This record gives sequence, structure tokens and C-alpha cells, in this order.
Amino acid sequence: MGQPRTFRIGNISITPLLDGDLDASLDKVPDPTDRAAAAELIAAAGGDKALTMDCHAFLLHLPEGPVLIDAGTGVMMHERLGHLHARLAETGVRHEDIRSIFLTHAHKDHFGGLVDAQGRAMFPHAEIVMHEVEAQFWFDTKPEDMPERARASLHLNEKAFGPYRDRIRRVPEGGGMKGVAARLSPGHTPGHTAWVIETGEAPVVAWGDVVHVAALHLVRPETTMVYDLDPATATATRKAMLQWMADSGAIVAGAHLASPGIGHIQRSDDRYLFEPLPQDHQ
Repeated sequence: MGQPRTFRIGNISITPLLDGDLDASLDKVPDPTDRAAAAELIAAAGGDKALTMDCHAFLLHLPEGPVLIDAGTGVMMHERLGHLHARLAETGVRHEDIRSIFLTHAHKDHFGGLVDAQGRAMFPHAEIVMHEVEAQFWFDTKPEDMPERARASLHLNEKAFGPYRDRIRRVPEGGGMKGVAARLSPGHTPGHTAWVIETGEAPVVAWGDVVHVAALHLVRPETTMVYDLDPATATATRKAMLQWMADSGAIVAGAHLASPGIGHIQRSDDRYLFEPLPQDHQ
């Protein structure tokens, strides 16, 4: 991994923090018809390497101070992940400087870095900001009323959020802070959230897991994967978000897009393309 690159966009700066990479599998595509189409797309995109997803969080340099979008995996996954803390140190921003962490959703590759191996808070002064729909699902729903896939991760949620229980801020649609607003983008989880960041120019949309495997979802957005708790809603969200990004010229900051994870979504015939911001973007 190289030194994190900071991009100046309007009146803010954003630094993608590459936490590592994660292997997907065609077995994660449950529908046989979808899987057959996905296999062809993956083969055309270069084979298994097209199923490897980069995992990003994003450091925003705002006038009020630095904040994070998501927090990486910490020690909750394999050794190719968990590098966010080192990447953050390379920027010169200290953990204690982070005052807010805006979560796109409560999955371990997005919240694991909130704590160390002993379950202690890594960000001693940070509040955790979540869409109220996402917080209600994970914190207020009885386990027996959750899908099995969600129940299986509750022990990790408790470990990660336990030290922050008295500083979790639930926000409504459009809430957040000056210049950072929640936009509900459900399906992957009930309260999955895109954070819309004002820049004075094109907005930046940190969209979490709207797209998992770009080689599949940019070409065939209707492809479902088991990662989504509500596949039909996730598909509708993905189609709407891709169209919005392509039509509006907004800049996407995607957790699982190829490094640097930030760029534009372009429409090309019947598919979409991700065009990363150039390294010399200012």
C-alpha cells in the first residue's frame, strides 16, 4: 500500500484509507441464472481477481476538524485487512483528533476498527453517527425478529459498539452535521446509509455497500448477492443510485470500489463504469 492520497474537492479534502482487500465468490450469488451471467462477466473482467473487493474508509478534512466515514475491520477479519489505523497514522491525524465517525451501516468490515483486540475504544473522543433506521434495527430489534444472517453478527456488534454506547447519535433522514447529510439507501441493511458531503462544487456521496463487486454490479446491477438482507430493495437502491450518480456528476466514495475508491460513475450503453479521480486531481 502506498501513502494515502488526499483529494481536494471544492472546499473540502478527502483521503481514502485502504483497509485491505476481501475475496468474494460466485457462490455468494444465490440465483442460478444470475450466477451464470455473473460467471461470464467475471471471466471477461479477468477471472478471480475481479472478485477481490478493496475495502475503504474515508477521512474527511472539514473546517470543524477531521471525521471518518466508516472505521475499517480492525482485528475482526483476516490478516489482509485491518490496515486503517496504520493508514490514518500516515496522514498525521491522530485517533484522538477524530470527533465523529459516520457509519454507512453496521457490518464488521465497516465498524471493526472502532475497537482493539481487547474491545477498547480506538477513538476516545469520537461520537458514532448512524441513521436512526439502522440504529433501530441493530440496537432495538429483538434477535428473534432478525434474519439469521443479521443475528449471526450480533456478538461483534456488541463488542464494537459497547465502549461507545453513550455516544451513539441517531440522526433522521438529512441529519448528520453541517455539510454531511444522511441519505437512506436501504436493502443491504434496513438503514444502510449514503453520506452526502457538500463541497461547494460537485457533492461527494459515500455510498457504503451499494456496489460490492464492480465487475458485476456496474454491468448487471440486478445481480443479487447474499450480502444483502433484502436483495430486491438493495437492487432497486443500486439502480437508482447508479443512475443518480451518472446523471448528476456527483463524486462517489465507494467502500468496495477499486483504489482509490473515489471517482465518477459514467454510463456507457447499457452499463456503468467507474472512473477513479486522477492522482493529480486538485
